[in-house]
Amino acid sequence: MSPIDEMFKEIFGEAPNKAGTAYEMLACIAEHLMSQGDVKHDDKIRGAFSNSLYQIDVLSEDGSDKSMGEAKDYTIQNKKVGRGDMQKLVGALPDLPDINKGKFFSATGYTDPAKKYAAASENFPSGKPIDIFEFRPSTERDEEGTIQTIVIHMHFIIPHPQQAKWKPHLTEAGIEACKALVAEGESEYQYSLNLEKFYDCSGNEILSVQELTSQNYGEVNSDTKSAHGSFVLKDHYIYIDSVLAELKGLEYEVPHAEVHETMEITDNSKCRFVLKDSSGEIIRFITDGQIKGYGFDANGNIFAP
Repeated sequence: MSPIDEMFKEIFGEAPNKAGTAYEMLACIAEHLMSQGDVKHDDKIRGAFSNSLYQIDVLSEDGSDKSMGEAKDYTIQNKKVGRGDMQKLVGALPDLPDINKGKFFSATGYTDPAKKYAAASENFPSGKPIDIFEFRPSTERDEEGTIQTIVIHMHFIIPHPQQAKWKPHLTEAGIEACKALVAEGESEYQYSLNLEKFYDCSGNEILSVQELTSQNYGEVNSDTKSAHGSFVLKDHYIYIDSVLAELKGLEYEVPHAEVHETMEITDNSKCRFVLKDSSGEIIRFITDGQIKGYGFDANGNIFAP
């Protein structure tokens, strides 16, 4: 088994018996991640002129773009894809009118003559270009400069409204109205106020404490770990016993708790592949988790996660 076969087996639990098939299937997955079109493995198309039957490793269709792809795993031979492999693909394209592009996937890269031949393919009589890709297990060198771990430091400030202190401030008219509650001959009047709602001058409910504080309690003082401030409540009233008393506003102090947490998002994939274009630029990394979500039906059609 080639190293690619071994990785395929590690991801899926088993590998195809036929040499090279595992890499072809992985190339189909890479193609789908690029095109998001309809991808099929190991399809067969009969030539329009030669009547020959062509076996296609990666058949991809995305709208009007239909391509045939070859996938070569030469890791055991430790050799690159050469010009001869490229010529076979170029030779098939004129015989397949519905195919407008060729693609090549190599696990070991390409010789310089193969690269030049692919680059010139658009100028051949068929006029059909060939895109070449290096698709293989990634190395430390590939991943230099990439982000492996994201560390998020979180600071939560949590209010405790059940421990808050609320102090209504009355207008002069509100204070005068409350004086009627003090019995003749008494110097003070005590009343436990359950403050939940605010009213207009006619006693109609116009606001609740929940609505008032739904937009937070303002800035928190880091020394006292509490928010202190006031809401200006012009033309708002509260009931103190039976008296409708006019407010200036509502002063408050709300304690807060501070919580610090750290979260790490780490790439813990066991197998990572890298997909590169003809210039050697990285198109994307593909993890074992992404690959594992894919499958193929009995006809070779790929189905995505």
